[in-house]
Amino acid sequence: IRFILYTSVIITIIYCCLCIIIKTWKGSIRQGDDGESSSSLNVPKISYQLTNLLVNLTLGCLGIYYQINKIPLEETTWNKIVRYEHAKIFALGQIGYQLWALPIGLFVVGETKSMIVHHVAVICVASVSAFVRCGFRYYIPYFYGLIEISSVPLSIMNQFKQNERWIRAYPEMYQTVRVVFAVMFLLVRVVLWTPFYWSFWAHATLLLYSSENTSTIVILTVFNLSSLVLTFLQYFWASKIISAMVKRGDQPKKKES
Repeated sequence: IRFILYTSVIITIIYCCLCIIIKTWKGSIRQGDDGESSSSLNVPKISYQLTNLLVNLTLGCLGIYYQINKIPLEETTWNKIVRYEHAKIFALGQIGYQLWALPIGLFVVGETKSMIVHHVAVICVASVSAFVRCGFRYYIPYFYGLIEISSVPLSIMNQFKQNERWIRAYPEMYQTVRVVFAVMFLLVRVVLWTPFYWSFWAHATLLLYSSENTSTIVILTVFNLSSLVLTFLQYFWASKIISAMVKRGDQPKKKES
């Protein structure tokens, strides 16, 4: 619990510092040559996205390290379910992160409904990984850590969207960031996610089926359903990315015709 609170407090401090820095920087900017004023900058949203970038970069790099150095490719089913206590840090960190992101996203920056559902679902699955003996911690460096690396280019892309002058000034860089985000998202959240997730799902479903205690059944049911929600969200977002890529690929053809 203490680690969760510390995580939320540290992230909140980072967010507040970024708000102050960006607000000060915004006040020092003069109106641009194109007539666009710095008043259009959304300080809370930009600070929120930059905070996400820092947190996701930290989780992603730590997850990559753990996945390569701490998690063996072959492991017994028992160890996958009950061992790897040292990986609990990812679950605790995610709970602290999502408890910060949920109210900010809901009341300050106005995140989409799908992202609010995502925050709640992550809290549900991470709570089981953190506080239940059968926490499936073998899988969490990937699910709670490594995949967050794909959100780093997303945060950079969102910064461009918040500053349209950047898009006009650096169009090639913006397009490169978009491509990198699409490739990384599809790789870690679809291609690699799918076999890894269904391996976890098979073990989690088997444990649920063999459970007799009512409280255990309730906890594992919420756990499994929340993980399904998160998986379907990955596929939903992936479909939007692929659709955007297809539409962009069709544009040159339309211009030629």
